[in-house]
Amino acid sequence: MHNDYHRISLGFFPTPLHELKNLSQMLNGPRIFIKRDDQTGLALGGNKVRKLEYIMADALAKQSQVIITVGAVSSNHARQTAAAAAILGLECHLVLIGRQPQERQGNYLLDDLLGAECSCVRNSQVASTVEILMQQYRDEGKNPYFIPAGGHSTEGVIAYMQACQEIQQQAEYDYAAIVTAVGTGTTYAGLYLGEKTKNHAPQVIGISVGGDQNWCSEEILSIIHPLEKQMGMTLSQAQDLSIYYDYIGAGYTKTYPQLREVIKLTARQEGILLDPVYSGKAMLGLIDLIKQGYFTREQNVLFLHTGGAPEIFSYNTFLTEID
Repeated sequence: MHNDYHRISLGFFPTPLHELKNLSQMLNGPRIFIKRDDQTGLALGGNKVRKLEYIMADALAKQSQVIITVGAVSSNHARQTAAAAAILGLECHLVLIGRQPQERQGNYLLDDLLGAECSCVRNSQVASTVEILMQQYRDEGKNPYFIPAGGHSTEGVIAYMQACQEIQQQAEYDYAAIVTAVGTGTTYAGLYLGEKTKNHAPQVIGISVGGDQNWCSEEILSIIHPLEKQMGMTLSQAQDLSIYYDYIGAGYTKTYPQLREVIKLTARQEGILLDPVYSGKAMLGLIDLIKQGYFTREQNVLFLHTGGAPEIFSYNTFLTEID
């Protein structure tokens, strides 16, 4: 299926896959493995690189000269899109949701270093801002290309269907589940659909970092149904998705003490850095499911590290607080 979509090279693949032996032992099983999509290479890496290899190929095929995308001020997707545009010699305009920070830090700093134009707006202004920018660049003859937030597109789903094949080629064991953070849901959708095509596939478990059940289900189903129809598959329903919503806290980008402790635990047990927005909440969810007895000691579980390292520094105050 994914062979029908053109792909360009932007990252380093395959990404490593290895066991978290200390964490597994501390939790008394299951064996936890990690897929390091934080090491995709492009501007400090992350899961968006896989998606951008397909998305930017489409932009080039359409002879676009400027890329426009949307994300939070702290967006990993925005940072990696800016980097991809820089490599390809394209202009990049980021519409960022939130107040313009008083100082440049984390992803917002990197957006500037990568040469992207940034417009910080309220959430209610996003659609109109994008429309204005698209028309402005059309008037300049630059044929702008719009990427939805998080790379939420067919190409994004295809990228993580392909990642399923990569995981299968690397795996030395059978996995009971693959666990990932769920933001816009595109990564989850690709993993879910990729595994749905296999027999005896692992369960794909999502840990929502912001969206509620209705929103996540709608976002994911809307993007996988066209591909399921194309492949002649039974259409998935909301009840087919395994997503947990207990680890969001007060909302997207909102932190809480248990999150800090899991980030410290993973760093001190495995030397692996998780971010407070995505991978930290996903790991918190996985560890809590393990403690609840969701998995047996004999099973193997794969955790997808989606990246997000720059935002560790934006959350320096939170990460150094003492409870």
